[in-house]
Amino acid sequence: MYFRQGNNWSLGVCANPQLLMALYLRELGGISPLDVGPNSALVQRAKPRPRQTPDSPGQIRQEWYSWWSSLVRDGKALNEQQGEDLLTELARQGYPELGKLANAHYGQTTLFAQEHVQDFTRRSQDYVPARMDEIESILAEHGIDHLKDSPAAHLQLVDVPLSDPRAWLAGNTTVVASSALLRDPTAFRGYLEPIVSIIFH
Repeated sequence: MYFRQGNNWSLGVCANPQLLMALYLRELGGISPLDVGPNSALVQRAKPRPRQTPDSPGQIRQEWYSWWSSLVRDGKALNEQQGEDLLTELARQGYPELGKLANAHYGQTTLFAQEHVQDFTRRSQDYVPARMDEIESILAEHGIDHLKDSPAAHLQLVDVPLSDPRAWLAGNTTVVASSALLRDPTAFRGYLEPIVSIIFH
């Protein structure tokens, strides 16, 4: 995907399949966006069939939150898009209820992620370089490039088709941003400037 680097910073922008599948399963599991993760639903709503909703919503919510936290912890890994098969990953990390849900909806979950990554790959060159220019400008205005004795920090921006044109800080340096926000140069800076200030404090 996209990557830039300066003296004290690096920046990546991507559409990550694991995060996309996680958000899709959040909706299939009936987990409210207000409970965990970015508090916005997907543009394309996932509707589970009644017989395939989780038997233990509290357990699946806990498993989902744990999985999501592990996914957003390493932004650079998200940018590289390397990950295990969905079912293998959930089984390895010990998420049985989430694994059952993913198994029941495996086809539609993986298709949703694949289609958005393909759409991002096709369209992103029209707007992502400009958004990266804006972030680099914010970093320059805050003097990030010239901070002495400051460890380098990585900001990872992940494009997700969320219904609200907003951005959320997930983990320490991962920013989940709606596709609509990334395509809006006016609103984008207003959301990203305070987030950049938090990450590069």
